Amino acid sequence: MFYFPRQWENSTISLRQPFIGRYKWYSIPNSRKKYHQLTMTGNLLLATILCLMGGQALGAAIIEGNYNVTAVCSAVSVGTQLGSIVSCQNYYVCQSTGPVLSSCQAGYSYDYKIGSCFPSDQVACYWGVENPCAGKTQTWVPNTGVCGGWYYCIDGKSEGSGNCPSGQKFDVTTQGCVYGSCSNTQSTDGIVLESLCDVVPPGIYFGDTGNCSTWHFCQSTSTGIVLHTSKCDLQSQTAFNVLTGECTYETPNVCSRVTNVTLGDAPVSCSPNGAKSPDPEVCGTYYVCTNNEKVATYCPTGYYYDVEKVGCVLRQNATPEKGCNRCQYATTMFVNAVNSDNCSTYYYCNSQGQNTLTTCPSDMFFDEQAQGCKSDQYLSQYVETNGACFGAGEGGIGSTTVTP
Repeated sequence: MFYFPRQWENSTISLRQPFIGRYKWYSIPNSRKKYHQLTMTGNLLLATILCLMGGQALGAAIIEGNYNVTAVCSAVSVGTQLGSIVSCQNYYVCQSTGPVLSSCQAGYSYDYKIGSCFPSDQVACYWGVENPCAGKTQTWVPNTGVCGGWYYCIDGKSEGSGNCPSGQKFDVTTQGCVYGSCSNTQSTDGIVLESLCDVVPPGIYFGDTGNCSTWHFCQSTSTGIVLHTSKCDLQSQTAFNVLTGECTYETPNVCSRVTNVTLGDAPVSCSPNGAKSPDPEVCGTYYVCTNNEKVATYCPTGYYYDVEKVGCVLRQNATPEKGCNRCQYATTMFVNAVNSDNCSTYYYCNSQGQNTLTTCPSDMFFDEQAQGCKSDQYLSQYVETNGACFGAGEGGIGSTTVTP
């Protein structure tokens, strides 16, 4: 039975949903938890917390072919294990700081469907295998370097190869072509992730980095694993919570994974080639137009993409895209928001990233080093070494520092 994320209290409802070319009815389970709409208070609870961004924002992203491991990790709950498409021995454990690479012992392969290592001859895995036909005869196996590609094996050797028809991909379970599509027809590393369900274990709900309400579910069937995608849309419970795997109320923390770094969809088109553009959410990420497609690129740890210098600059000196999360790489509890007007807005960095935007009193700006609001008479000196306030002007007098 295929279940939708819990989002209703004390009710069992049937929904008509499209499924493999026809309509079927599915049951939606009762919710076991009550959700209460969050209310904002006028005071911020101070705690000795350093700012921690989601996994996809820390350090350089881990990329395997067209598979952004870091982005997928940000869309699943902490502790989830993901398969690798570089080697059958490898897998990743998703932590709050991003994916951590692990490996099975020699002679063993990782079965992502079960989340454990087994003897290689017991696991149907072909990633990084030198001879995918080894030990097989009169059967088909996938060509992992081409979307929909396959080999025909006889006596442990490939005696033919080809591609599935347009709009189809090769399925290991059925050893045949099934309806579906890939992100790219060919990757630069010679490996292609045809479906998120080839690395995400079946039976769990996971989110999306492009939309806070979108959720995905990999369902095991007799003809393979099928990816289902939908959105939370009941009243105000429109956000999908990755940590609980349920639809809940939208908050900055719940939606912090939305970075527009795609999980596996086709890249966004662009022009001209070589053009750079900032990420509106993640200060340390930018895009380079390559072959008329936007390719995510990551600044070194501690650096932001500077929209004035069109390159990566040390966090404190960089002028990043307005609205991006300056809690990334921060070591203080409060940080400047990008503000070229009067430098008066700032964020409180909680354990999940930035929280509510706050504003200093009139005729004051926020000083990140002092962790408080200061008189505008000191603004011009502050702007010289703090790029978040590039272009901000003075106004007012006084020297009092006000703690947020």
